[in-house]
Amino acid sequence: MGGSAQPFLNITGAVVHVQEFLPGVGFLSCDLEGYGSQNRFAAGESFLELRGAPWVGHYWTLTGGDFRMPATLVEFPFNNIFNPDIEARGFRLQAAHGDTQYAFFLGEQTLTAGTRVAYRLVTPQTVMGASLTRKVAAHLQTGARWMQFSTSPQAILDNPYLFPPGRTLALVRTLAWQSLYTPVQRLKIYTEVSRPLGGTEPAITSLLAGVAWEDPVFSFKADYTRQGLLYFPLAGYFAGDRQGPFAEARWRPRKTLEFYGSASKYRNNLESDPSLPLLTSSSTAAGASASLPGNLSASLTLSTVRFAEVGGGQDPVTSNNQQINATLSRAIRRNTVHATWRDIRLDTAANPQRQRSWEAGDTYQTKHFSVGGSAQYQQVTGTQRRNSLFFRGLAQASIWRLTAYGNVEVGNDLANQTLFSTSAYRTSVVGVAVRVARGWNLQTEMYRNLLNFTINPANIFLLENGGALAGVSPAVASLAANRQWSFYFRLSKQVRWGAGLPAEKLDQFVVKAAWLTGTVEGMVRIKALAGAAGAPGIPVSLDGGRTAVSGADGRYIFENVPEGAHDVALALAELPADFDPSGTPKTRVMVQPRRTARADFEVLPLVEVAGKVSGPEGASLDGVVIRMAPGNRYTTTGQDGSFRFYNVREGECILAIDPQTLPEGGVLTSSGTVSVAVRVGTVLPSIDFHFTVHSTQKPIRKVLEIKR
Repeated sequence: MGGSAQPFLNITGAVVHVQEFLPGVGFLSCDLEGYGSQNRFAAGESFLELRGAPWVGHYWTLTGGDFRMPATLVEFPFNNIFNPDIEARGFRLQAAHGDTQYAFFLGEQTLTAGTRVAYRLVTPQTVMGASLTRKVAAHLQTGARWMQFSTSPQAILDNPYLFPPGRTLALVRTLAWQSLYTPVQRLKIYTEVSRPLGGTEPAITSLLAGVAWEDPVFSFKADYTRQGLLYFPLAGYFAGDRQGPFAEARWRPRKTLEFYGSASKYRNNLESDPSLPLLTSSSTAAGASASLPGNLSASLTLSTVRFAEVGGGQDPVTSNNQQINATLSRAIRRNTVHATWRDIRLDTAANPQRQRSWEAGDTYQTKHFSVGGSAQYQQVTGTQRRNSLFFRGLAQASIWRLTAYGNVEVGNDLANQTLFSTSAYRTSVVGVAVRVARGWNLQTEMYRNLLNFTINPANIFLLENGGALAGVSPAVASLAANRQWSFYFRLSKQVRWGAGLPAEKLDQFVVKAAWLTGTVEGMVRIKALAGAAGAPGIPVSLDGGRTAVSGADGRYIFENVPEGAHDVALALAELPADFDPSGTPKTRVMVQPRRTARADFEVLPLVEVAGKVSGPEGASLDGVVIRMAPGNRYTTTGQDGSFRFYNVREGECILAIDPQTLPEGGVLTSSGTVSVAVRVGTVLPSIDFHFTVHSTQKPIRKVLEIKR
């Protein structure tokens, strides 16, 4: 591994992973990852854990070594605020009893670094905490946590990339309380309060309150945050130090049309420290996406960002920025063709600039092979005029025991160097994986990382609101992606004894070997009036190509998903005939290396409604029209008088017979309408219509003819 900022390094190591279920004791797991580089040892994720041990009425989990603790104690319904996980090397103790969970942990804080060979960077900060979470009622979750962050004043001075400006206290203790209230299924109300303890200055009380409404047609989220500099002072992160409101909404009036919009306004330096700059930003975003006739898809977005920086010994900076982005794509058999136009205006007093770009690309997919690419022409005007080209290419082939893949980006991506950046760094990778005989696996790979923008407090303040950092520590991003390249080689053999697991497939091996991949999983639920349940056998597609089918419990999973943004959707063309999609059948997720992104879907069950029209012997029974309300659906009877409505959703409906379509002289002897309660798994009552035929005898006129 080498790069412009470091000498050539070679890294070698070994990994041991063991799992064992001990009846009556618990589930034992052990991971040991050790690496050597330049005669120095670097440890990966190594731990020994016993989970689910029963003792004194509780189930206990004991972990020694590396562990992770979530920053949120209850479900967090918002995505505009980043909460980093607590990663540490020490020990963790957890206990659960019913709806109550306890936890205590202590260790040296670590940061996950590296790509193909992941290892832990130990920071000069010790974290300790205790928490209690409880489900108070069916609709209320709450939790409390005490935390201590400790280091030394010298360590803060020696590591400015780990401790941002203003974070100078060596010892910080905080107490936080969080709750989530769901009075109805679609409504979530979140509250959080946190405050430094022990007379710590500055003692800003942090709070967060918000509401989320999630409906298939309309969803809305809004929150207000006030987080001081010491809200969550985890080394390597910029959590907290902001105040302001945020709101977003999505409206889907039709299955093929969606509108969305968001707005936020933030400021930092709540402590009014004159040595630190005051950063303010206000941003808006609005757009629409639609599925058009001719298998076309289109989207249009408009984004604005206004930013100002004053104080802190620097010259004042103000900028007013705008981006317009339009995309048109079409699926043509195995091809997906797209075209994108983007216009960015960066209005700053020092260097006003305008960027325009045009991009076109295509992706071709078969069962064993996929290839795609795009070319982007960029034009920059301002104090100087520049033109540049940027290319993306990807390919993957899986033949017999060989899998080859590549994802290459060449050129200067100017858009990702602006305030509208969606990625902190970009990666190009080319690799081959071979499943050799007798269980041996070989993989070789080359990749290169490039940092898109300079990491500083102003950039992080702006870009942390979006997906540019994607949860990565800014310190690690700047160290690991500064024009770094690497050659990776791995030869492995797996040995099993005991019952074991089924033999791995090649793509499963690639998942473990390629750390720049993650997992996408979720749940497909049947949205029935009797309640939600897992929907088995529902196909879900990834980027319009790969397909996974939900299992018996409704769960699906995609492994070996490259990092970045991906579209996950219900595979409508393959959806079983007895289901309809509900809500949003397509969503976009951000996949991070070695992590899991989630996307859930709902389907509506469809049932069949049948009945019969009967009449007197000899009467014609076919062709009688039966109508269903609400809606304009109708059907006609067969020769035996039977009729059926297929693909009917749950709910209340009314079936009505059209008297004008009865045989001549036909008169109903039963009611002309029947109310039906359509329910999944319920046998519908007999739906019958009866009629009789009244013969009408014409009057007879007698004429008497008299002959003379």
